[in-house]
Order: sequence, then C-alpha cells, then structure tokens
Amino acid sequence: MPHPDSHRLRARIDDVCAATRGTACARVATGWPSIDAALGGGVPCAGLHEWWGEPAAVRAVLVQLAWRALIDDDRTHAGHHRHVAWVGRMAWPAGDELVRGMRAPLAGLFGGMRVRTWPDARLHDRSILVDVPAGDDGARLWAIEQAVRCGGVCAVIADGRGLPMAATRRLQLAASGTMLCTLRGESRHAGDRARTPSAAATRWNVAPGAASGAAPDVRHIPWLRAVHALAGRIPPEPCWSVTLERARGMAVDPCTGATDVAFARTQWEGTEEAPAPLVRAAARRTARLARLETERMRARQAALHGGEAAATAPVRLQHPRARARDRMTSRGERWAQPIARPADDGRAA
Repeated sequence: MPHPDSHRLRARIDDVCAATRGTACARVATGWPSIDAALGGGVPCAGLHEWWGEPAAVRAVLVQLAWRALIDDDRTHAGHHRHVAWVGRMAWPAGDELVRGMRAPLAGLFGGMRVRTWPDARLHDRSILVDVPAGDDGARLWAIEQAVRCGGVCAVIADGRGLPMAATRRLQLAASGTMLCTLRGESRHAGDRARTPSAAATRWNVAPGAASGAAPDVRHIPWLRAVHALAGRIPPEPCWSVTLERARGMAVDPCTGATDVAFARTQWEGTEEAPAPLVRAAARRTARLARLETERMRARQAALHGGEAAATAPVRLQHPRARARDRMTSRGERWAQPIARPADDGRAA
C-alpha cells in the first residue's frame, strides 16, 4: 500500500521538473557549428564535462573554451571580473597560450581586411594555477570542489584522472553554477571511455585534426605565389578533431557523435580596446594639445586688443617644458605666436 504522502511527493517532483524544463540553461558557444547545433547553442555553463585525449591537445582546446567562457562571463556579469582556475599540473597551460591576439597585426598581410586590434591578456591575468600534492587524490578532489564552489570563479579546468563514480557525482552536484572541465586521460577506444563510470553531463574526445599535416593554401595570398618555396616552409595551423560522444538529455549518436574541427584561432583574435598605458598617453596628448590651442587663442586675442607691441612680443607659456614640447611637435614652430621681423634700420649691407 503506497504511503499517503507519496502522491503529494510525486506531484511536487512533477512541478519541479516542469519548472526546470521551462528554464533556459545558460550556455557558452564553442565556435564549432555542428557541436553548437547538437547542444542547442553551446556547452552548458554549469555541470561536469569530461574530456578524453592526449593531454597537450585537450589543454589547447580547453584554453579556447576558457577564453569563450571568460568573455561570455564578462558580458553577462559585467564588473565582476571572475577568474578561471586550473587545478593540477597536468591541466596547467603554457603562459603564451593565455594571451590571445599575438598575431592579430599580421592578419592584414594575407589579403583580408585588417582591423586594428591589440593583444588580450585577460585570461593570463585572471587565471589561478592550483598545485596539489602528486598522488593525493583526496587533496585533488578537495581542491576541485573548493574551486567550483567559489563565487569568484567562472570556469574550472582540472586534472580528473582516476576519479571514481562517487567523486564525479559529487563534483556534478557541486558544479551547479560553474563550468567544470576535467582531463580524464588518453583512451584510443570509444568502448573504454563508455565503460568508465562517470556522472558527467557530457563526454568529449580530442584527436589530432585531419588537416594538421596539410600544406598551407597560398592561392589566395598574392604576394606568396611568387615565393612558393617560402610558403612551403610555413608551418600549418594546428587543428584538432573534437567529438561530442555523450550529452545527458540529448540524442547523440554513440558511434559517430557530433564532430567538428577546432583551430587555434585565439592567436588571431585580439581586442579592439587599446592597452591602458596607450589610453593614458593618448589622453595626456589630447589634453596638452587642447591646452596649447587655448593659449594660442588667448595670445591672438591679446594681440588684437593690445596693439603692435603685444603682437610682436613672444608669448611665454605657463609651463616651462611646454615650449620645448611645442617646438618638437608643431613642425618647428618655436613660439606659440609668430614673431614679426624687425624693421631694417639701414645697418644691413
């Protein structure tokens, strides 16, 4: 005989499920069209996502995903400046990978429209590298859970090798508001990955891209056609094949999954916002030019109302160093007001 409260409990569960289905889950667009279409817009911002493959390849792909998560978080949580945590030495990326747009000034050399961009080091400045004792799985699990529960962290990239089912279930529950990506290691067979017990919301596999060893196409680069031998020495852009093998609540083909190619495009994507030192220098230069223009206008007005004596006298600026700066930046004009030539008194030969 069922318990009297079982009907009310079932009704309450149905209400919660209906409310959950009606709420849109926040997602981060990956930039991989087929995967974004399969996931309904991108990777969910909350939950555990496990990644399989060679650690170097998985780190390179997760750096791009971390960039997108950080940019999306800055747009949705403006002014919070949340961080990205990297737990475990195996998950630590190289320092140059955390700065995007290093090759952005070269984009105009390849026939495309050049847009003035600057290197972006936000991920470098807002990354937290967490080191845990080697071989201590308990300390690693504790560090991952603390990073996930921190309100100042928007994404966590962690070493997830050897985590049991209970640990993944614990992390899945803890990552209710933070995107958690774990590196599970390298496995060449999809059956081994499927048989590994895990409570992760998604399972991914990263492999070297099919076009990683192809020669660069120089047909659309006019200035490289004549130096084809030089073009052959240009290393190809690295790329990786990313496959979504499983997604909870979504129909994904277990044999093929959703596959797309990921390129290292962060090196070409800079930011249109200039660095702070350049912005301050431009502001100082603009203020100085405005001050000099104001002093020139005052000098002209004094010359109009003061007669020939005021017109022929040099104008002394308020700031001692302004004269030298004006001489260097005003095309050789030493004075703010031109000096009239003295009258010929007959002594010249």
